[in-house]
Amino acid sequence: MSNNYESSTTTKNAALPAYNSGINTDEEPPKGGGVFSKIIILLLALATGGLGYYTYSLYQDKEATELDFQKQKTQVENELKALKNSYDRVVDENKNVSSDLLEARNKIRKYIDSLQAMKVNISALARYKNQAFALAKERDFLLKKNDSLLRVNRSIRKNLDSISTQLSARSAKLDSLTQQAKKLKEVVDEGAALQIAKLVAEGVKGSKNKITEKARATDKIRVCFTVEGNKIAKKGNRFFYIKVSAPSGTVLGANEEQSKAGVSIRYSTATKFIYSNKSVDVCDFISKATKDFEKGTYKITVYDDRLAEVGTSELILK
Repeated sequence: MSNNYESSTTTKNAALPAYNSGINTDEEPPKGGGVFSKIIILLLALATGGLGYYTYSLYQDKEATELDFQKQKTQVENELKALKNSYDRVVDENKNVSSDLLEARNKIRKYIDSLQAMKVNISALARYKNQAFALAKERDFLLKKNDSLLRVNRSIRKNLDSISTQLSARSAKLDSLTQQAKKLKEVVDEGAALQIAKLVAEGVKGSKNKITEKARATDKIRVCFTVEGNKIAKKGNRFFYIKVSAPSGTVLGANEEQSKAGVSIRYSTATKFIYSNKSVDVCDFISKATKDFEKGTYKITVYDDRLAEVGTSELILK
C-alpha cells in the first residue's frame, strides 16, 4: 500500500511545474500529510457550506419578518380605515353631528396618512396598534354619545312638532276668535254710534236770534239737531263737528282740520255736549266774517267723534 501511494505522489509531482521554494524536493514528504490536507479541505467546505446556509437562513428570516410586518401594517391600516368609514356613515346620515365626531374622524385620517408613509419597524407598528385600539374605544364612546344625543333630539323634535301643531291649532282658533271679536266690535261700534235727527240750519240776527232769510241781515248761522238716545253708546262728554260751507265753497268759522284713523275733515266748529244715553238737543252758531254773508245756498255737514258723517242739510240766504 505504501508503494502505491509513493508512486502516485511521484506521478503528480512530475506533472507540476518546477518551483524553487528553498526546500529540497528530493526529500521524501512526511507520511500522513495528504490525509491531513483532505481533512482541512473537508472542514473548510463544511464551514463554507454552513456559512452559506446560515446566510441564506438569515435572509429568509428577514424576508419573513418584513412580510409579517407588512401584513400587520396592512391590518392596522385596514382597522383605521374601518374606523374612519364608521365615522363617515354617521356624519353622512346626520347633518347635526357633534364636533367631537368630526375631530375624531380627522384624527384617524391623519393617522392613516402617517402610517402609509411610515417605514415598517417593531416599535412604530406597536405604537400604531395601541393607537388603533384606543381610537376604537373612543369611537364606541362617541357613537354611543351621538346616539344618545340623536334620541334626545328626536324626542325634542317630536315634542316641538306636537307643540307646534297645538300652537297652530290654537293660533287658528285664536284667529277665528279674533275675527269674530272684530266683527262683533264692528257691530257693537256700529250699534253704539250716535245718530242725529231734526238737523236744521237758520240765519239769525240780533241779540234775540230772530230768524231771517236775508243774507245782509244775517249775523249768525244757527245749526241745531237732536242726538238720539242709544243704550249701548258711551256716556259722558262727546264732541260733534259742524261744517258750514259758503256758496263759494269756503268753510266758514274756525276752518280747522281734524284727523282720526286715517280720516281727515275740515270743520267750522266743534260742539261739546254731555251724553247720558238719552236724546239730547244740540245747537251751535257760526258767526259771519268781517263782511256780510253771501247770497246763495249754504251746505251744512255734521260729523260724530269718529269723524263719520251723521247728517247734512242746506240753508238758502237771499
